[in-house]
Amino acid sequence: MFQDVKRILLLAALLVLIPGAGAATVRSVTAPAPVSALAGDGTRIAYATGFSARDCNRVYVWNTTAGGVTKLGRKTHCEQTSTGNAIGSVAIAGNRVLWVHYAGGNLREWSLWTATTARPSPVRLRRVTRDADAPAPIVLGEGTSSRLGDILPYAVDRSVVALRVNGARGFSWTAPGRVVALAANGGELAVASEGGVVTVLDSSGRVLRRETYGSEIDVVRITGDSLAVQRGRTLEIRGGRIAIYSLIAGKVLADAEGGRAALVGGGQVNTFDLDSGRAGVAAPGSLASLEGSRLAIASGRTVSVR
Repeated sequence: MFQDVKRILLLAALLVLIPGAGAATVRSVTAPAPVSALAGDGTRIAYATGFSARDCNRVYVWNTTAGGVTKLGRKTHCEQTSTGNAIGSVAIAGNRVLWVHYAGGNLREWSLWTATTARPSPVRLRRVTRDADAPAPIVLGEGTSSRLGDILPYAVDRSVVALRVNGARGFSWTAPGRVVALAANGGELAVASEGGVVTVLDSSGRVLRRETYGSEIDVVRITGDSLAVQRGRTLEIRGGRIAIYSLIAGKVLADAEGGRAALVGGGQVNTFDLDSGRAGVAAPGSLASLEGSRLAIASGRTVSVR
C-alpha cells in the first residue's frame, strides 16, 4: 500500500515564520505559573502548571465557550526534588482529565490522577516507581469524546486502558511491546509500541489494523482518516492521505486534526497543511493542541486559542 507515496518535501524550505499572519481572533487566559502540559477536547482545554510562589503542579480546565476556568484539586507535594517534581503530561475527554505526576531522586515515583470539573478532587489510579533515568512508565494519550465513542487512554508498560468520560473502564488491551505513544480520535485509539508498530483499536478495544514503520516511533496522532507518525525528523502520513515529510531539526508533532498539523520547537508553534506541505500560522509557544478549526497554544504562563 505504502509504495504509492505522493510526496517527499523538506519542511526546511517551507517553514517561513509569519507571526500572526491570517490568525483569527485570539482569546487567552493567564496561568499562575508556566504551563508544563496542554491538551484539548471539544470546547475544553486542560493545562498543567509548574511552581509559583503560591502553588505548584496544578491542573486547570478552561471552557472556551462558557469562558470559565476550573481549578482541579491537588494531592501531590511541592517539595523540590533532585530529579524533578512536575506534571509531565495531561489528557482530557469531555470534562474528565487525566494527568501524570512525577517526583523523586535516584528513584522516581510516577502517579496517575483523574478528576472532573464537576468533581475536582483528584483520585489516584496508578503509582509506579522506576529509576530516574528509565523511560516514563505511564504514557497518556490524546483523549476524545464524540458520538463515535469516548476514549481517554493511558498505558503502563504494555498494558493499555481506555477510560470513559464517566470514569468507567471502557476496555483494556495488551500491546505487543512497551507502549511509547497513544492517541484517540473519532472513536478510535492508536497505540504505538516498541519496534515501530502502531495498532489501531475501535472504541470497544477490537483491533482494526496494524502498521509497521522502519524505526522507533516518537509521536502518533489520528487525523480522522489517516495516521500521522513522527520518527526522528520524519513525519509520515498513512491512510486517506499518504505522504512523507522531513522536519526541521527540533520540530515535534504536537497534534494533527483533519488535514492540518501543529508543530512545536525553537519557541515557535507552526501549523502545517498535510496535503500541500505548506506552513501556516507561526506564533510564540512551546505546546499546542488542535481541535477542529481551533488552535490552542501555551507560551509561558499564557494559554491562547485562535
